[in-house]
Amino acid sequence: MNTGKTYKTKQRECILECIRKKADAYITIQQLSDELERQDRKVGLTTIYRTLDKLEQEKAIAKISIDGVGATCYRYLPQDDDIFFSLKCEKCGNVINIDCAELAHLYRHLSHEHRIIINPGKTMFYGICEKCVGAKAMTQVDI
Repeated sequence: MNTGKTYKTKQRECILECIRKKADAYITIQQLSDELERQDRKVGLTTIYRTLDKLEQEKAIAKISIDGVGATCYRYLPQDDDIFFSLKCEKCGNVINIDCAELAHLYRHLSHEHRIIINPGKTMFYGICEKCVGAKAMTQVDI
């Protein structure tokens, strides 16, 4: 019988620690498994899948599909009220995480005026990253 308790096993803590260390990136199950193996930590794929499902239910991580990435990706979620979003560069393909308090205004507006709630952990914007745009500051958005 599932009582909804969270058990803090060594394997669970290893998986969460590995994802937390890559907090500014998305990681696939294969990358996670490879990283755990590099650390000489023996965790089977079944355990990884099961643990990731539980961590997602606990809102410790976000699960997201990213265009161009053949596998599901996971990201550590801050446990405070940080507002962040991710941008996938349409030129280089990199995913950049951006912590921006200005988004709080947008999320609040969408909630109050349109009665929808945004899930920042699964929000992905598409555009061009700073590196691909170049070193000069953008003063106008080209659409």
